[in-house]
Amino acid sequence: MSLACTLLVGTAMAQDPAAAPAWSEAQQKGCDFLMQHQEKGVFSVMTRSGKAFPDPGFTSLAIAALESKPKAARSDAEQAVIDQGLRWVLKNQNEDGSFGRNVPNYTTCAAVMALSRWDDAKAADDVAAALAKAQRYVLAIQNCEDNGSSRSDVEYGGIGYGSKGERSDLSNMQFAITALRQTGLPADHQAFARAVVFLQRTQNLGSANDLAGKIQVAAEGGESKPLAVGDDGGAVYYPGESPAGVVDHPDGTRTPRSYGSMTYALLKTYTMCGLPADDPRVRAAVKWIGEHWTVTENPGADPKLPEATKYQGLFYYYMLLAQALDAVDLEKIETAGKGEGEKAIDWRAELRKQLESMQRADGSWLNEQNPRWYEGLDILCTCYALLALEHCE
Repeated sequence: MSLACTLLVGTAMAQDPAAAPAWSEAQQKGCDFLMQHQEKGVFSVMTRSGKAFPDPGFTSLAIAALESKPKAARSDAEQAVIDQGLRWVLKNQNEDGSFGRNVPNYTTCAAVMALSRWDDAKAADDVAAALAKAQRYVLAIQNCEDNGSSRSDVEYGGIGYGSKGERSDLSNMQFAITALRQTGLPADHQAFARAVVFLQRTQNLGSANDLAGKIQVAAEGGESKPLAVGDDGGAVYYPGESPAGVVDHPDGTRTPRSYGSMTYALLKTYTMCGLPADDPRVRAAVKWIGEHWTVTENPGADPKLPEATKYQGLFYYYMLLAQALDAVDLEKIETAGKGEGEKAIDWRAELRKQLESMQRADGSWLNEQNPRWYEGLDILCTCYALLALEHCE
């Protein structure tokens, strides 16, 4: 996962008001916390020098978290903040359809997430126009034939931070594909078929990943070695790279380790690209999830790495877990391999209980074990937690 994702990721599936989950005390406390950290609907980020500046990506993420509260239950003040914030976000769209100035794919996808959930008749035309422009932008940055890429290229079908032809990763991809669906791109559009090509290359599944021996895998402080594709069904950050560590094999090859947040990102994105639940690639990801089920850490890290490694991106993991399992319509997780036999887990209840136990007195959440990827920011973790809880009926 990239450093950039820490400020700008976080996307919720389109909410059906008729099926909205009950609003809990924990969610309201989180909402109240966010309300205290905005000014006329705008949220700011701090520079290293301590100066705050308004940011459209961070604002969009926070507004989307506020929008997780059903509209009929919102206070006038909450709705006013949502309306003010999104009007400000609309003003920050660039001519090419992107939003903001930094890491434009993340910022644009965050804006799409919030705008696509905004129910304001007065702004409907402006929102529709902005979403159409954003859709064209995201399509334009996908690595494909239009940008000089072919299927033989490692990056084919992928999307990076926001420029054509750059290195792609699964975190950027899951946001981009979500945004394309939220902007109404038809399910049979070729962009989704292209995306599947890239997604397969992030999965440790020999029957799907065609990169074995074709790329090198680096390791900190050591020489690079040829890729050996694993076969556990989980996913890595991008082809040949995993912050969860690597496995070295006696034959001189190396396998990046699958880990939780990216496996959920893979499952969610496969589903949005149209793969059915019985597809072997989807089933392999679900199997990995059952074998590594936990809500106490982001699983998959090499146990030889520092203890804090398994907590990196923890709240991002929670958000993706909830979104992915909801998207694939899984009610129970069949667990295995933990010495306790197999059992079916009510993931919604277990995740909700875990998040409620981690909430701080002021209503916020914070990754106290590992601040990597900006999870040392309470506003960011609070957004992730609220975006996860909306799927925990």
